[in-house]
Amino acid sequence: MSIRPLTFIGDRDAPDPLSAVHARRPILGSGKLPKNLVEIAKTRSYYVRAKDKPSPSIEPLGKGNERVWQVSVPAADDLRGARPGLTLKREKPEIFLKEADKTVAYSGRRPDWADALFVPRRPAVEAPPVLRRFNGRRVTPLWVFGADDRWQFRDPSWPWGLVGRVFNNRGFSGSGALIGDRLLMTAGHMVPWGDSPWWMRFVPAYYDGASLHGAGVESYVSDARGYDVHGNLTGYDWAVCRLYNPLGSWLGYFGYNGYSDAWDGQPYWSIIGYPAAIANAERPSFQGGINVNDTDGDSNGGEELESETADITGGDSGGPMFGWWGNDPRLVGVVAGEEEIDFLWWTVEKDNVMAGGSGFTSLAAWGRSNWPL
Repeated sequence: MSIRPLTFIGDRDAPDPLSAVHARRPILGSGKLPKNLVEIAKTRSYYVRAKDKPSPSIEPLGKGNERVWQVSVPAADDLRGARPGLTLKREKPEIFLKEADKTVAYSGRRPDWADALFVPRRPAVEAPPVLRRFNGRRVTPLWVFGADDRWQFRDPSWPWGLVGRVFNNRGFSGSGALIGDRLLMTAGHMVPWGDSPWWMRFVPAYYDGASLHGAGVESYVSDARGYDVHGNLTGYDWAVCRLYNPLGSWLGYFGYNGYSDAWDGQPYWSIIGYPAAIANAERPSFQGGINVNDTDGDSNGGEELESETADITGGDSGGPMFGWWGNDPRLVGVVAGEEEIDFLWWTVEKDNVMAGGSGFTSLAAWGRSNWPL
């Protein structure tokens, strides 16, 4: 069966208050990691196209315990070690609405081995270096002026370890989250539409250069679908990507849910991302207690979820905005950008915008329907 335009996917009951969610006791998993996850964590792959170029060579250097391996690759490789993607396709939202199976589950999944924590763990606090002036007086190296409600965390547990950093061949960096066995949801403007060759790389639980799940736990994107916003901020700024590696089958994934205007003004929501303003995008940031102050509906299922409480800067793009239905965290949108509206010469409204709506949930349903494991 197909989904009609503007069909609501998910629960219409409001999500749980974050105060109640954060008070929950952790759920402990078995701790027995899947064999495939253990194996992929041990190695990192480097990809080179061999067409019209010399093949890579591997040579041993040194002897005995001092032996190292020299791997030589073509210096002009245009993929820079990345695995090339296969297909990029932009469709009108109603196409995805028609081709998505409305019976597909919209809930998330926690694997039995994974611990579930309801508040992400902060990294260990490191003492700042002691600096002194020439006269011997102690100096604190940094000041923080004003409030930034985001904070760093270091936590590969479920669901925090399902969010990661997204890279692409244009040199951009953003954020994304797993929503299926092979499915990544991110912002549409993170996809290098029209490029050939092209690549996108997703590293879940990215922290200081690698995944907390293990150095090799990452995947390149094979295919992406979305709606081209042509650089404009709209409620259509979302994309679903198919991963070469089934990270979600090993790590679990988020669910997704429609958004109701009845929830406006309620601090149900959380956002995770990799903004450059936090540790130069090398560590994830979390902000909870976010509300949506207004929504602007676009045609065919696009919806702008506008917030004056979400602290968003460059690198957050594509990061999940989510709430909790019981023990099930579900995306209602992804970070798109900011907007400024002049109502009158003395009245300016500034909002950060997440892209959601029935087009968003239908695209997620399309991904689960057409790109299963």
